[in-house]
Amino acid sequence: MNYNLCLLSRNEKYQIQLDYEASYWAYQIKKGKSSRDVIYGNILARPSSEQDYLKQQFEKYLAAM
Repeated sequence: MNYNLCLLSRNEKYQIQLDYEASYWAYQIKKGKSSRDVIYGNILARPSSEQDYLKQQFEKYLAAM
């Protein structure tokens, strides 16, 4: 199965970037390289329109690991 990310809309590309960030933060917690306080500080520093989505995705990836 192939996906051409270039064909996605700007919004869809940005959602993928947010997912990537959330998964990386979960990885950092799993490996002990960061703490939840630091991660939630990063999330709260983002625009309010992104915060709920980032929190949801972060918790999803953290539960999966």
